[in-house]
Amino acid sequence: MNTKEAIYHFQHSEKMKSGLIIGAGLLELLATFRNEAESLGGKKILIWYLEGLLRELRIAQNVIGLNHYVDLERKLMEVIGRIQMCQFEEALRSLSEGISMATTSCQASMNFLMEKKLV
Repeated sequence: MNTKEAIYHFQHSEKMKSGLIIGAGLLELLATFRNEAESLGGKKILIWYLEGLLRELRIAQNVIGLNHYVDLERKLMEVIGRIQMCQFEEALRSLSEGISMATTSCQASMNFLMEKKLV
């Protein structure tokens, strides 16, 4: 890994992590909706948001040029499927796993950048 790759990897991993944390907050809010119309609308918006995050993940995959985010991509698609089936607790668990994956994935680049005294 060189410095440029480490910076890109760190940047995209952090973006994914923050996006997943926002998604988890939105999912927790969605789970509180009792009105069917609100729930349906909230579900559509959350899925739209997560699909946008999935597109960002695929862009990161192209920029970095590794298959590093394949597992995170699968996890995000799993979350979307669970939300579509109204399995909110399972979706939240999967989102938490995705956050952990994103955190772990940026650790190597963070260590590299710290060794170079760039962060």
